[in-house]
Amino acid sequence: MGPSIGVPVKVAQVIKDTTDLVEVDEVLPDIVEEPDVQLGGTPFGDRLVLTETPSAGFRRLVSIITDYAKDSPRPFELIVMDKNGNPNAFPPHLEPNGQAILDHLTLAFYGEPGDRRPLIPDENRPS
Repeated sequence: MGPSIGVPVKVAQVIKDTTDLVEVDEVLPDIVEEPDVQLGGTPFGDRLVLTETPSAGFRRLVSIITDYAKDSPRPFELIVMDKNGNPNAFPPHLEPNGQAILDHLTLAFYGEPGDRRPLIPDENRPS
C-alpha cells in the first residue's frame, strides 16, 4: 500500500484533479489509523491512499502543499511520520516555502514497520 495522507478537502481535490497519485480516496479513519503525512492541524478533510510507486514520484506534492501554504493559517502545520513511525512537525520558525516543505517531506516514510520507504528520496541522505 502507498502512503496515506490527510489533507483539507480543497487540497485533496487538487491532488485528485491534477495528478495520477491517488489510489484510494476518502479512506475511513479505521482503515488508516495515522496518516504518513498530515497537512493541517487536527485530522480533518480527506484521507487519501496514494499509489505505491508513481512513475514521477511524489515530488508533485511539494508544489501542491506549497500552494496551499501561501494562504494557510499560521503556524503552518505539516506532520510527517519518519522511518521509525515517529511524528515530525514542520518547524514553526521556518517560512513554508517550496524548499522548506521539500526538506520536511524528505523526513516522511511510508509502509509497514521494517519495510518503510522514503516518500521523497533525499539525494544527500546516506544509503
